[in-house]
Amino acid sequence: MRFISTLGTAALTMSATALADVTITEIRTGSANAEYIELKGTPGASLDGYAVVIIGDGTTTGTAPTRSGVVEWLYRFAATDVIGSNGYLVLHNPGQNPNAPPPPALPDTSGAFPFTIAAGATDRPWGYQTPTGYASDTQIESPDNQTYLLVTGYTGADTFQTRAPNGGAGGQDLDTNDDGILDITPWTAIVDSVVMKETNGNTPGSGQDWWYASTLCGPYISRQVVTATSGTTVAGWDFQTTTNANAGTAAAAAPNTPKVFNSNAGVGTMYLDGANGASNWAQATELNAFTGTNVNATGTGTGGNGLDPAFTGLGTSSLALVAGGAGNPANGKSFTMKFSMTSVTGLNVSYATRTSGATSGFTTHQWAWSTDGSSWTDIDTFTPFTTSFALKSLAALNALNGAAEGYLKCTVSGAAGTSGTSNNRFDNVLLLSNAVSTDTVVTNYSGPVHGFKTSTGAWVIGVASTTIGNQDTPGADNVDPATYACGTAGAGDCAAAHNNAFCADSCCCTYVCNLDAFCCTVRWDSICATAAAGCAANCTGNNCPADFDNDNNVSGSDLGLLLGGWGGVDYDLDGDSIVSGADLGRLLGAWGPCP
Repeated sequence: MRFISTLGTAALTMSATALADVTITEIRTGSANAEYIELKGTPGASLDGYAVVIIGDGTTTGTAPTRSGVVEWLYRFAATDVIGSNGYLVLHNPGQNPNAPPPPALPDTSGAFPFTIAAGATDRPWGYQTPTGYASDTQIESPDNQTYLLVTGYTGADTFQTRAPNGGAGGQDLDTNDDGILDITPWTAIVDSVVMKETNGNTPGSGQDWWYASTLCGPYISRQVVTATSGTTVAGWDFQTTTNANAGTAAAAAPNTPKVFNSNAGVGTMYLDGANGASNWAQATELNAFTGTNVNATGTGTGGNGLDPAFTGLGTSSLALVAGGAGNPANGKSFTMKFSMTSVTGLNVSYATRTSGATSGFTTHQWAWSTDGSSWTDIDTFTPFTTSFALKSLAALNALNGAAEGYLKCTVSGAAGTSGTSNNRFDNVLLLSNAVSTDTVVTNYSGPVHGFKTSTGAWVIGVASTTIGNQDTPGADNVDPATYACGTAGAGDCAAAHNNAFCADSCCCTYVCNLDAFCCTVRWDSICATAAAGCAANCTGNNCPADFDNDNNVSGSDLGLLLGGWGGVDYDLDGDSIVSGADLGRLLGAWGPCP
């Protein structure tokens, strides 16, 4: 918060005294028809002269982009807008409009506002406009760094369609040099303010907005385990025209005739099954969501470029299979890779992929291996994501170890759509041998979908879901989050992810939180739930789990047992069902007499 110095003592004093009877108490946004802003004040008080102003970003492209301090959403209250008899007013996205005008305007299909507003609260939907002011035009942007202000005497430029938000592209710029200080303050006083925060830290990240209030809600912290594989590159294909300039125009009827793509990493050749035409594989330009999408095991991620084992950059083109009309003659088409495994072992395959639809696109990838290109053994099937490129890694394959010629084939099937609507994309196909996989926990920050003020006046993040959450209380008193500790009844199943910290089993909770403090300070997420697999071996009264030979001392004999069980499960100390370097570290850390 950097704008206070620009407001003046008088405005701050007025905000803190005469206007303190109206406050913002709950916000839900970024979820279409479920959006709302809740105000609390004196029952029957008129909000005439008040306005809700949301400051965010404007244009992010062009010769002089405006990235911060733009009025991107505005609602001016009328004299008839009064606080309800129970002390609340709910300003909300009305959802489905039953009186949509005829074409060319399109009716809204998002559904009605899904919450029941408490009795006695004023129900105030923000209005639809014609011909284009439907729910898609009136949603509040999220997640983002956004400052929510409740002000009086707003005199700023109003470029919106009366009360309809328009996403900020035409809003007034209040921070003209994007330095986090408001240069223009077109209001008499700020009555209340809160920031729905996406950025971690005190300054926004690259390309993100500044915020302009001191009360913060968020950011929401999430984590994921990203597995990176390193090893010797056998072959790889990125399908860029800069590395494969033939653009996929050569025909290919079967393996060994003729080649379509030479490997641009390592040594290998890829062959495509099917003649050119409506059902042909092609080196296709990325379209829409395909462009520049970065991926990991869940279909999201950031950073990097090139043929990376973590697939952190997809470039501008990919391999595409497009359906050929009724009956989808492209079903059953395949691509085959030929390469050498001489002097190398343990083949690992990873690739990025997506399909055009869960019911219309190609939904099955069948992988198989061969040493002659004609006799095949199936090894893996995969259903690709439909919303973004996702990373798929096959299980390590040892059947081709040392082979002078090795073959892998992926057969694609399952499409039910028509020509041009059913397709599958592949990118960054990478073959590694002698590979080693390492897991890294990646922490991400995002803006809360739902935030509310507690009885102490602090803002907290509600259930971070775009579905209806159990903490949503529009038009009623907010329910303070429950307080938990290890072993508290109702804290949640240790083996399942949940939104609060801690879990109900005291020993398991303590064990996991000693490994990962996040589980008892922020949230019991899927990483915590996975770690709980080690509770069975560590919550049996054994205070010295690394003492495998039960001589009350962790010593060389225990080390020998662990090394002898390497790769198995018998001497697993961290609960990940495999004896590895992590277990070795635990044993060495416990070295010496047992407590």
